[in-house]
Amino acid sequence: MIFGYEPTRFEQEWLPGSIGEFYEDEWFTSVLYPVKGGKEANVYCCEAHPSTGLKFLAAKVYRPRKFRTMRNDAIYREGRPGTSDKRLQRAIKKKTKKGRKVEAESWIGHEYQTLRALHEAGADVPKPLVQGENAILMEYVGDGDGAAPTLHEVSLEPDGARRFFDRLMKNVALFLGCDHIHGDLSAYNVLYSEGDFKVIDFPQTVDPVNNPNAFTLLVRDVERLCQYFAEYGVEASPVRLAEDMWRRYMRNELRG
Repeated sequence: MIFGYEPTRFEQEWLPGSIGEFYEDEWFTSVLYPVKGGKEANVYCCEAHPSTGLKFLAAKVYRPRKFRTMRNDAIYREGRPGTSDKRLQRAIKKKTKKGRKVEAESWIGHEYQTLRALHEAGADVPKPLVQGENAILMEYVGDGDGAAPTLHEVSLEPDGARRFFDRLMKNVALFLGCDHIHGDLSAYNVLYSEGDFKVIDFPQTVDPVNNPNAFTLLVRDVERLCQYFAEYGVEASPVRLAEDMWRRYMRNELRG
């Protein structure tokens, strides 16, 4: 047992070292169950320590680099601030052990800082709590029986679909106003709970100013949401919506 949880043999290799510091710092008292596993990270529901004032926390634990694959990661990395250490730059380029470690940590730090900025701006994202070397603790969306389902797993009320769609588009515009484009947004990373929602998964977000793929990724995000809501009769042009957001962003009309 590790933190009250029976890990798989694979998890035994890295789970204690990934979130042990959070346990020692009394952020949580036990790991209740795994929420989901992905190519980049596993998410666990944890029982929060009483001192936090919370009932549950979500621990997003990045899988070891040798088991993790960020699809088309070069597309997302373009334009990100790089380390000024020339030796580390060479290590990352050559994908040495040190370089891979630095690169992995950059994804984690990027997601945490993105969540902080967006949450502080009022976006519908989980509140980030603390970042470790290989994991992030954040607000948990769900209860002791299970996590909130993703949008593609639920059926919305037809009369509320348009309102829900408009609110998501406002979030996409808010992300952009904060100099972030999600880059992989779809119904699969929007958690739905009692008529509310939280957008998740931000390690790949891109800078709209410095990433040459930014507008293409913005259009793709909007298009995927439009495709989902079209099933509820919501008619919208993703290119027009994205172009309007982009124009407003370039005019500094989206900045808070």
